[in-house]
Amino acid sequence: MGKWVKSLLNAASLKTMAGGASGGATGLLAGRLSAGLPPWPKKKLKQWAADKACVKWGWHGHRSLLLAVRLPEDERSLRSALSEIEAELGGLLSEDTGRACGFGYVPLPLRPGGRIADQDLMEGLLEAAALALQSLGGGDRDGAETAAKTAPKESETKSVDVWSAEASGLTVGSLATTVAAMPPATPVSAAAEWFEDHPDCHSIVVVVGGQPCGLITRERLNRMLASKFGMPLYWNRTIDKIMENAPLVAEADRQVEAVARLAMDRPDSQLYDTVIVTEQGRYRGGVTIKSLLESFATLQAEAARRVNPLTGLPGGDIIRREIETRIRLGRPFCVYYADLDYFKWFNDSYGYSAGDDMIRYTAGVLGAVLDQQEGEGHFLGHIGGDDFISIGEGADPESRCREFIERFHAGVDLMYGGVRPTSVLGRHGEPVPQPGVTLSIAVICWDGSRTVSHEGLSRLAAAYKKKAKGIPGSAYAISGAFETSFEVQA
Repeated sequence: MGKWVKSLLNAASLKTMAGGASGGATGLLAGRLSAGLPPWPKKKLKQWAADKACVKWGWHGHRSLLLAVRLPEDERSLRSALSEIEAELGGLLSEDTGRACGFGYVPLPLRPGGRIADQDLMEGLLEAAALALQSLGGGDRDGAETAAKTAPKESETKSVDVWSAEASGLTVGSLATTVAAMPPATPVSAAAEWFEDHPDCHSIVVVVGGQPCGLITRERLNRMLASKFGMPLYWNRTIDKIMENAPLVAEADRQVEAVARLAMDRPDSQLYDTVIVTEQGRYRGGVTIKSLLESFATLQAEAARRVNPLTGLPGGDIIRREIETRIRLGRPFCVYYADLDYFKWFNDSYGYSAGDDMIRYTAGVLGAVLDQQEGEGHFLGHIGGDDFISIGEGADPESRCREFIERFHAGVDLMYGGVRPTSVLGRHGEPVPQPGVTLSIAVICWDGSRTVSHEGLSRLAAAYKKKAKGIPGSAYAISGAFETSFEVQA
């Protein structure tokens, strides 16, 4: 995954940010673009970050940017480093951005043991984003209406990573609370008086025929009324004349991560507005940004506790849910069940530390191949020990297996200190002529039409893994019409 993530937060990014501050002070740097600028340049950002050892994690939307950075401890050096980073980021946009890009930086406090609390991360994200918006000096408001009109609709946005969203199992509908609803013909004076009588409420949803069509916020209404001639100009109007007519609306069954990403990528004028929740198009309630991000952070912290501590890959029930989710979607996919042959011999011969390195090396090989051939649509999990599972939708499983094996053998000699063995010990301690650890892969291809279950795929994978292990050297066995095998000669 590297320094950048595909979504606002996930288990790997949370672990990266919360993992302490050795080598410097850890903080969050937020950037915000004015509405008049094109989106953050994805390719340029990644190229820039590749040369920045201080950047530990990064995420960007169309106009929002968040970085976890590790900087010098002393204040003077820290500020100098921040100024340099901000100048370089501004230079990625154009030669003359002026005040079109704002930044905010928030240091993250350490808890005992050198870790950063999840709550501090969430508060830091919000505070840094607010400072970035503030540093624009309000200059973005003139373009807010245009940005709202051109912002992508919810149905046009990409879906989030399947495993992280489905693993949480939490939808925005479960977070929705009651938010006052009023018809469009309600006088502005009545809305202002309602806010006055309910000091803890900050939003009113404008509803027509049970469907939301706009949003009134306390802060926006007070600002309008406090402006010059605001009272005589707006007081006797109806709320449909002043409402935000492009609020973020999410169906109750949308996953929390997907909605959080959409919320953080809104125009600055709407950044902290309540998210309106509907059920089959009808108004149901609202969710505050604070509640949305805090809930997601809690879910990801729990997900982080379910990943394998050695590889950082998901395991257990997350793997099960990933497979069940893909079955429900009905799209064809292939499951690759891989494990190492003679790993126990290697662990006993070279030590558990070298064994850990071998496991991490294997995970890296599998992940690199999947990133190259599958892009963002794949899943990689660590069942435990030397067993891995990956899921992809590519149509050529044989090519995928060949690449797994060839990549594995291209670098595995380093695990032996550069000298490949000529024999290993079998399960019963007998010497077996064999040049070290090999890789066996069972592939189960599902065409999306037949009825199948997680348990059924698991049993079939076990059978084909046994078949692959029966072939000398690194090999694979593929189920169904693609059934074949391939051996890498030592």
